[in-house]
Amino acid sequence: MGSEVTRVHERKQSRRRIEELYSDSMNVYIVHYSCESFYENSTGGSTRVTSIAIRNLKSAQTKSWSIHKAAELEGCLDSIATNFPRLERMMLDGYFDFIRSHSNCHFIHWNMRDENYGFYALEHRYRVLGGTPFELQDNRKVDLARELVTLYGRQYAPHESASGRKGRIFSIVEINKITDADALTGKQEADAFVDGEYLKLHQSTLRKLDIFSNIFERTHDKTLKTTASWMDVYGISPSYLVEQIRSHWLVTAFILGGALILAATRYWDPIASLWAKLS
Repeated sequence: MGSEVTRVHERKQSRRRIEELYSDSMNVYIVHYSCESFYENSTGGSTRVTSIAIRNLKSAQTKSWSIHKAAELEGCLDSIATNFPRLERMMLDGYFDFIRSHSNCHFIHWNMRDENYGFYALEHRYRVLGGTPFELQDNRKVDLARELVTLYGRQYAPHESASGRKGRIFSIVEINKITDADALTGKQEADAFVDGEYLKLHQSTLRKLDIFSNIFERTHDKTLKTTASWMDVYGISPSYLVEQIRSHWLVTAFILGGALILAATRYWDPIASLWAKLS
């Protein structure tokens, strides 16, 4: 199957997946988390997690865990830094308990796909803190960022927004005029961690859940605005048409039949003369 045909086929599969998730939205959750900077990690170990939030796609009910909330429960808001490992462990305990009890559900996320940032990173961090993580199966994870690429092409949004914020999230937010109060960029989150502004990080995580839910709903009802061209979205190009023609047996038969008729017309007199001699 040619690349253009594959592109159209994958787009149909992605659209079907979005429809199925929307139809089963009570069993679908959106998940996001914040952590310290990948590049300015003072410990030299795995990146420490500061907040995690999970939102039901249908009801919008949201469950969250954060360093700030754990510190408040433990009565140590004034000494978070010295109690960080214990508070982080409490937070991850809650997250993995939730994942374990909802393992039959689907989880929509944004680029949470490796050990640098993602489900595997959370599992590793939990092991470092002495926990035994529940490993969610990959077929229960849906990367919204990748679905958008499949549906709208790689040019669906710039990597830097019109206002200069880095990340396709903010490009989509600005193009669609989605409310993004409290949502921090990667650089802002890194600065907030260094400054110990854990509540601000938690608020950013919650806002991004709202943004992802908004993006998903607009994707489902086909109202999401992007910078993709019509050809990027639908994949209909001259090369696609050529591949379709080549792959369709009826078209091939028609072309072959036409070629035979043309040949017969051009060489009819010599053929008729030869036939007469043989007769």
